Amino acid sequence: MTRRDLSLVAAAFLAYCCFATFVPPFDDEFYYWCWSESLQLSYYDHPPMTAYLIRAATTVFGNSLFAVRLPACVSTAFVLAVVLALSRPKRVAPWLFVTPLFSFGAVIVTPDTPLLMFWAAYVFWLVKVHERLDVATRDGGIPLHLWLVGGLILGCGVLGKYTTGLAVPAGFLAFLLAGRMKSWIAGYVLHGLVAFLVASPILIHNIRHDFVPILYQWKHSMGTIDPSVKRFGEFIGVQVVLAGTMPFVLLPWVLTNWRRLAAEPRLRVCLCLYGFPILFFLYKATRGPLEGNWALASYIAFWPLAADWYEGARHRPFWRWAMPASFLVPALAMTYGVIHLVRPLPYPPPIQDRILRQAEKYELAKRIKADWDALPEKLPVYTDTYQWVALLRFCGVDARQIDGLTRPSHFTQRREHFTDSPRGYLLWDGDPWHLLPENPDRKRLPMDRIAEPTIVKVYPLHVRGTLVAGYILWRYETITVTRQPGTP
Repeated sequence: MTRRDLSLVAAAFLAYCCFATFVPPFDDEFYYWCWSESLQLSYYDHPPMTAYLIRAATTVFGNSLFAVRLPACVSTAFVLAVVLALSRPKRVAPWLFVTPLFSFGAVIVTPDTPLLMFWAAYVFWLVKVHERLDVATRDGGIPLHLWLVGGLILGCGVLGKYTTGLAVPAGFLAFLLAGRMKSWIAGYVLHGLVAFLVASPILIHNIRHDFVPILYQWKHSMGTIDPSVKRFGEFIGVQVVLAGTMPFVLLPWVLTNWRRLAAEPRLRVCLCLYGFPILFFLYKATRGPLEGNWALASYIAFWPLAADWYEGARHRPFWRWAMPASFLVPALAMTYGVIHLVRPLPYPPPIQDRILRQAEKYELAKRIKADWDALPEKLPVYTDTYQWVALLRFCGVDARQIDGLTRPSHFTQRREHFTDSPRGYLLWDGDPWHLLPENPDRKRLPMDRIAEPTIVKVYPLHVRGTLVAGYILWRYETITVTRQPGTP
């Protein structure tokens, strides 16, 4: 990297740190913070690396939104550095800043945070190894420590998100294209063993929990088969918003020019670490619902390929204009988001305005915390979603999730129900009596186990001056059932 590249990365990192205090918090970010407060080998929803990174940041900077998001800022800056280092020339790279991934999305901490950071590191490592393959017969081969570093990177990536596993077949394909198997096969196996050992906490956690976490993820990502043209179109649409049209427009060019690309170590690695994952995700999108963020890692290796293509195509007037035009959709989306945060726009309507709704929910959670502090008893607050539990916990409320009403989470693994407490609070978006057993079509509270709840306070949720939801804090007491001896 040049000094100019390093300056650009440093400036971007500082900008991300500023954005981290400006962009409204999302519920799941506080959920991952809750993980960091109770470190484990792994978690129900994802591997543990996100929690470890947040814990490291909050240990130094305290439990602030900035500290929670600091790992995301570091990760995005590192990904940018890798893209710049591998892109030659760098005429395409500046356009990355108009994409959500390198702008507002850069500061949101999720399991994609360690995934992208370690995926980028693995791509860079692969390039360095493949460059050594060209001189392996002259200098005695690839050093042992290089294989150990690669295994460490790959294992840490798997500890971040299971999707990192796609780097294994993609990377192996790159080695096959390089040929001369005897010069790398032993080291490759060694790096795989190191990666397995580093990621083994996930296996230990799943063994202890009867493989429930990994089976949940398998069902979530691989188990649903419901082909739909609409869902495939939605997946493509989300990718265009995230990265523009270029990754799909150039896919045929990448595939038809694979021999030339495979001849150079840097482009060979990028060919495999982009081509294999993106084809896999496109296939999965034809088989069932697919979350839009799953394909993000594949774009890291795409931008160096795009730089190589544009160097040959930029002399043609059409492509000189088409390349920046391919970023039009993400640029418009980012611009709209910035304006909407500063001065709310009419669309989307308030009830669908997720960005400002998140900000209002955060403020509402702070008000609930203040009222909870003023109550005579600091009883636990039970609610139905893990998002609300996480939001309240970050604000300092002893919040817990009611099991069985919405999807399970890290909180429901305690096997604790709210009726196990003799008394407590319920935070609900309405009247809990509407969930009585007479309404069999809805998941319901076991209201026959508690006395008639009393209202503590009502909390309206306004977005842009419009009432979009209302939450009620109830106080309840559990009915004690006395059983006669011998009664079942």
